[in-house]
Amino acid sequence: MSSSGTTARLLPGGPVAERVLAEVAEDVAALRAAGVTPALATVLVGDDDASAGYIRIKQRQAAELGFASPHVHLPASSAQADLHRVLEDFNADKDVHGVLVQYPIPGQLDYDRALQVLDPDKDVDGLHPMNMGRLALGLPGPLPCTPAGIEALLAFHGVPVAGREVVILGRGATLGRPLAMLLAQKRPTANAAVTVVHTGVADWPRYT
Repeated sequence: MSSSGTTARLLPGGPVAERVLAEVAEDVAALRAAGVTPALATVLVGDDDASAGYIRIKQRQAAELGFASPHVHLPASSAQADLHRVLEDFNADKDVHGVLVQYPIPGQLDYDRALQVLDPDKDVDGLHPMNMGRLALGLPGPLPCTPAGIEALLAFHGVPVAGREVVILGRGATLGRPLAMLLAQKRPTANAAVTVVHTGVADWPRYT
């Protein structure tokens, strides 16, 4: 129960995921019928068990949906140039349509620099500076996955957002900031009055 007396509501993600995967499967089937096999390339640097597990999940899902999943596993000792070379190769490969660099990467590497090497149209995480700019301007482009998923979750469960006040805790580049831009856009599933509260705000409970 919130302080305003409104009961919290749990929004299950499973049904949303099932619908999205069904739609993706239809799209993949149509592309393959037209002679195109969609391909999502993944890059893993190092031997982090959790990251390796995420890659396996992505590859299994790709196989189930019918698209290709080329993968490069670089050693933890790799230099920045090694990672850039892999990304440049995927940029040049016309049979690769999307690229994902699994995060986190080893400490000697700069993830933001690597993102800037990646072709923004193949940036499936939507975090390339050009894609963040597209989002800020309301232009079409790859969207950060978690914010897009949150909007889809709210829409699926019929939670009205347009015209409502939305408070987002956190201004991070992967979630809070892009979610604020997404929910403020003029669309039926967005169009909210958005407030972003972060560590610089001393009295954040006042906003929630």
